Amino acid sequence: MILHITNDYSGSTVYKNLVGELDNLNLGQIVYNPIREASRIGKNKIDFKNKKSKIFYSKILNKYTDRILYKKKINKIVKDIESKVDLTKITYIHAHTWYSDGGAAYILSQKYNIPYIVAIRNTDLNLFFKYFIHERNFGKRILKNAQKIITISEVYKKRVLESDKLTSLKSSLLDKVMVIPNGVDSFWIENNTSNKNNTISNDVNALYIGKFDKGKNVLNLVKAVKNINHKGKHKVHLTLVGGGGSDHLQILENIKECNLISFTGKITDKRKLLDIYRSNQLFTMPSKAETFGLVYVEAMLQCLPILYTSNEGIDGFYEENIGEKIESLDEIEIENKILKLITCFSAYHIPTEKLIVNHDWKLIAKKYKELYNA
Repeated sequence: MILHITNDYSGSTVYKNLVGELDNLNLGQIVYNPIREASRIGKNKIDFKNKKSKIFYSKILNKYTDRILYKKKINKIVKDIESKVDLTKITYIHAHTWYSDGGAAYILSQKYNIPYIVAIRNTDLNLFFKYFIHERNFGKRILKNAQKIITISEVYKKRVLESDKLTSLKSSLLDKVMVIPNGVDSFWIENNTSNKNNTISNDVNALYIGKFDKGKNVLNLVKAVKNINHKGKHKVHLTLVGGGGSDHLQILENIKECNLISFTGKITDKRKLLDIYRSNQLFTMPSKAETFGLVYVEAMLQCLPILYTSNEGIDGFYEENIGEKIESLDEIEIENKILKLITCFSAYHIPTEKLIVNHDWKLIAKKYKELYNA
């Protein structure tokens, strides 16, 4: 029986997709999801084929002190798991983040001698490890005692192995760290296209899909597109799909009188999203930080070259020329790279077959099952 500790299970379909495919492999699973809001209870629910499997949505976290008092939060999670899960039945723990989930996995492993793997994601490297200096030694112990360490992207693996803060663990990390990317919904694989038009006019359709929070850097994307259109040589129509987040109102205000930038709101219908991908020529998401960015993969499966960020997300995962990466986050850099996407459009190559193999949840689930059984 596998115990998944995942603080964001109800907030992302990534975990549901993996757990669902593991269920198709007849793996017994307990999914433990500590939550702050009661509204998350039942989200991403699965009707398990394996009747021993179960999801615990546990409303034990608060919005304030648990964000600051890390150890207190971890101990609270450990006690709650102990009260709800028969740990004598658990053979392996999968911690889906290094700090928020890995801390609990480490303590349970020490107490009950259960092996665990831990994944490293965006907030682990860019928030906890960077700013929670007082918890850095505890973070090292989590990695040291993990059987395997999963990074979702190649660039995060590189950052872990090259970190001067982890020098003391270097030899063990080399044997432990491995990359297993996230998959995409099977809809995108089944509806992929490798038919890229190698010509583009000065009238260009660009797309962004996601939240409007500061980390996604959408405001600077909007400003960059407005700069291009103001100069007049190229006309870039930017479609923004999604919304919500800290910059939502500011972005809507910024595009209010701009007829070349349109906002659709959130779209969940995959067929509608497919039509939107196929009506655009570029995908632009200049995130400040990104664990991987599955919308990049969705876009590339529709043969769109992408604008992405250096040392984040999908950077370094593909050797092919899949688009342009920004080295800084300001609007001028974004503007220049969008212009390069336009002028060099025919030079980009999307490796469709590799995308299909690398991001198929069925194949990814088999890799994880092999790890659990190793």
